[in-house]
Amino acid sequence: MSDLYLYDGVPVLRNKLGIKDEKTLDLVEAEQSRANMMILYRRGFDDFSPAGLCAIHAFLFGDLYEWAGKYRLINIEKREKLLAGRSVWYSSDEDIPRDLEAAFKKLHTQDWTRFSREKFVSALSRCFPQIWQVHPFREGNTRTVVMMLTFFVEHHGYYMDQELLAACAGYVRDSFVMASLDQFSEFEHLEKILMDAVCEEPVLYDEASLSGLDGADNKREQYKKYQTEKYIPEPHYKREN
Repeated sequence: MSDLYLYDGVPVLRNKLGIKDEKTLDLVEAEQSRANMMILYRRGFDDFSPAGLCAIHAFLFGDLYEWAGKYRLINIEKREKLLAGRSVWYSSDEDIPRDLEAAFKKLHTQDWTRFSREKFVSALSRCFPQIWQVHPFREGNTRTVVMMLTFFVEHHGYYMDQELLAACAGYVRDSFVMASLDQFSEFEHLEKILMDAVCEEPVLYDEASLSGLDGADNKREQYKKYQTEKYIPEPHYKREN
């Protein structure tokens, strides 16, 4: 059975620009979503709900895809190197509303205001993978969840080192994979990078500011902890069963 999100005879997502070359579409999508992330970040956001997640996805990808902000209508999978080519078991399309409601209910039952920074990060590392594992959209799930995670962190008085998460995108995604294996989940990988990314003081990125107390070299070394190889996003595929 064909994938309704792809062009007939071409394994490329249908898009508003009519691009049928995968590499070109990847580049355009990356640039547009990055620009939209910056715009949305400046505007601010505080709707931490399934509807809010849809709103973020629509804002990031609405210039390119008609289905942006809408739950997928097919089941998907993605071969993961970490899992020897197997996929995380994402929610079935008919279960997306129920599973997202459950994930956000867990998020909102935490007493976030009473947590120390360490407990705050630990709870983040257990709540947001549950949202991520639903994978409600055809593509763009990780960027959407990380964007909401950033807003959630800063809504609670912390600051997110967004440059760290962007520079180490492969590690971040792998961390979500490892935290989404049901009874075999490993949360420590996501918790490790969030302990570096969630800060109590504003994060400064220019070279002059980095040459202060900790120094630019220390910042670069921090990033190297998580950069193993260049991250090349891989597409999701329609799951047949």
